[in-house]
Amino acid sequence: MIGEYLRLAPTDLERAVSDPDAFRESVEDLYGSEDPRLFDVDKAWNALALVLERAGVSDAVVYGDDEIPGADDWGYGPPRSLRPERVRELAGRLADVDPARVVAAVSPAELVAEETYPTGGWDDPETALWLVENLTGLARFFREAADAGMGMVVWIG
Repeated sequence: MIGEYLRLAPTDLERAVSDPDAFRESVEDLYGSEDPRLFDVDKAWNALALVLERAGVSDAVVYGDDEIPGADDWGYGPPRSLRPERVRELAGRLADVDPARVVAAVSPAELVAEETYPTGGWDDPETALWLVENLTGLARFFREAADAGMGMVVWIG
């Protein structure tokens, strides 16, 4: 289970929402490319949702807002969208967060108790670094999308 993001110009986001099947085909063509519109947080998505929630940041950063109507399951449910204004709002919230501090604020025991995916390995110090790196990259990705006036499609694949 991988948390995936694709930032899109508003017109492309509208096309994605209006014809999710055709859009999915175009997304599949991007896999394996170095397209800068794509980003993933690997398996860190569930832990990032927890640390961000504890920091008072909406889990829409991880899960998106609105489910794309009529979209098929893209792995673990249908994709969700984030409108450009929402991306801008969330980018601002992420800019106010110190990744190392919010990750350190959630103990490995809490991650285990919350049955955070992936299960196991939360007591390894390298895992905290991995979460910080993923959160740092995600904040940068949101900032770049916000600066370009882009929306996003978000899914767990």
